[in-house]
This record gives sequence, C-alpha cells and structure tokens, in this order.
Amino acid sequence: MTTELLSALGDQKRLAVLGALCTTTAASATAASTVADLQDRTGLSERDVQRALAVLGGAGLVSRDSAGLRADLEPIRAAAAAAVAATPVGRVAADFPRLDGCLKNGRIATIPADDRLKAEVGRLVMAALPHRDGYTERELTTELAALGDEPVSLRRLLVDLRLVERNPDGSRYWPA
Repeated sequence: MTTELLSALGDQKRLAVLGALCTTTAASATAASTVADLQDRTGLSERDVQRALAVLGGAGLVSRDSAGLRADLEPIRAAAAAAVAATPVGRVAADFPRLDGCLKNGRIATIPADDRLKAEVGRLVMAALPHRDGYTERELTTELAALGDEPVSLRRLLVDLRLVERNPDGSRYWPA
C-alpha cells in the first residue's frame, strides 16, 4: 500500500486536487467537493481532475458519496505511523511512554533535563541498539546517529548512566 500511496502523491496535478479537497474538508466538516469545484480551485481540466481522482481514490485518499468528494488522509497517517514503528527507536518506544515528548519521527529528538527521564532515555537507547559485545567509538556513534539527533550526547549519557563502559582512551565501548 505504501508504494501505491507514494505513487499517488508523486504528481503535481494529483497533489493539487488532494490539496483542494483537504482545504474544502477543513473548512467544514460537512463540505464536499464536485469535479467542477475542483476544476475551479485547481485550474485543471475536467479530464485531469478525473484522472487525479481515479488514482487518489485507488490509494484510498479520496472517497465519493452522495454529498460529493472528500479527502481521507488516514492512509497517510497510517503509513507514517508504520514508518515510525519500523525504526529502531519506534520498535521499542511503546515500552517508554513517558518519553513521547522526547521522540519525533521514530528518533530521539531531545534529551530531557529531568534525571529520571534521562535514565529512561538511556534504557530506551540500550533497548534500541543492536546487541553487540563491543563497539569502537566510531561504530557506537554511527549506531547512535541512527537513533537520535545528538549521537555524541547520547554516547555521553550512556557512559554517565553506566549503561556502557569504555576503555580509558575512549576508543572502545561495551555494554555494562
């Protein structure tokens, strides 16, 4: 479904039609559009609007009923949620509901100031990291960059929380 969805969104005319439907739907919960209305709002020909509606409808983004045409963005929301859930952080985030404010798009966006939440971020990172016996500094930083926006800060956090240990020169890290 994601390929069909992305394909449906990959055309300027279809985006114009969907955008016009979204603004109509947003203006009033009961508002619906007609093909003629969409022609006026987008400047597209009837043929282009009809073609766009066929593709958008096939992707589940447009529904048609007796009142007219409506945009349905639920398939986009569902695809975005599935993409987030497929990330390493997204796979374990449900176990850390207090960290919702620190996460964005399946990544750790901020490290909280609160010590208890920092500890929870550390546990989330350890749960999301690939399980290995050890890492070089570069390997660990690369893995952490896949998890969050501040990999060096995440590495420091793991050391401070004693979730990982390192050799004295900082070149090797391993789980505590």
